[in-house]
Amino acid sequence: MGPLPTVVGVDGSAMALDAVRWAALDARLHLSDLLVVSAMSLPKVLTGPGVLPDTVAHQARSETGRILNEALAIATRESTTVTVDTLSSEESAVSTLLELSETARMVVIATRGLGATEQRSLGSIGFAVTTHARCPVTVVRGWSHGGLELAIHPVVVGVDGTKASAAATQSAFEEADVRSAPLTAVHSWSDTDLSIGVPIRGLAWPDNRRAAADHLARLLEPHIRRHPTVPVRPVVVKDRPVQALLDHAQGAQLVVIGSHGRGGYAGMMLGSTSRSVLTRAHCPVTVVPSPGRIAAVTNRATT
Repeated sequence: MGPLPTVVGVDGSAMALDAVRWAALDARLHLSDLLVVSAMSLPKVLTGPGVLPDTVAHQARSETGRILNEALAIATRESTTVTVDTLSSEESAVSTLLELSETARMVVIATRGLGATEQRSLGSIGFAVTTHARCPVTVVRGWSHGGLELAIHPVVVGVDGTKASAAATQSAFEEADVRSAPLTAVHSWSDTDLSIGVPIRGLAWPDNRRAAADHLARLLEPHIRRHPTVPVRPVVVKDRPVQALLDHAQGAQLVVIGSHGRGGYAGMMLGSTSRSVLTRAHCPVTVVPSPGRIAAVTNRATT
């Protein structure tokens, strides 16, 4: 069985077409097929006989076809060696993408600012898909391949020692490897802002910096062995992992994060750090699910 496909969702917006361009590049780099998906979900109560005029449903399907054709043309032009297919769904975008995530290597979606709160600024579809998908999800904001030197701009990954972080680190090394790009591994010693509150004995940063650096080196060592050609820049900061990741995301081509970190509990789908990076980073962000969520997909790929 060949590589699982890259799936990208489109809705006719300019941002979705940026996501198509990114997905076409991703598919080419990973030697996978590309599936372009558009979902047209008409209210079920309106689709019974005599309730919704046939002309309305026909017009909606026609518009979906136009959206897919436009995306198909862009994907084909961006990566001529990639096999591209399209899928029109009459289910909701969320349910369609989540179902496809069970047999995909990557789901790619665009994001847009819809309001002040973090969840709404990611968008309801983006929040649901990154929270529940069974494969990695990349959220693309304002990306254009024009002039981007993949071998120069780094891939950035957040490393905190959790199982979710280990999966993200593995994915980040793979992404850096196929792009011949450097990798920046960011490790925050504390998730809490240590400048607030009463200092605690034994938690002075100068006394713990070396131990934190050694811990990061141990976490990275097995990945470096598997990807010896990837230049790695380890970065250890005292606290505030969100700000550290956002700082290093400036100029990066991709940020890779786990679905939740050290503050998460068993079964948590999307942690606060992941949500904040998703909504504030100005480059594509890949969210890698915890190993339990991706196990079913991995099993399908090997059978």
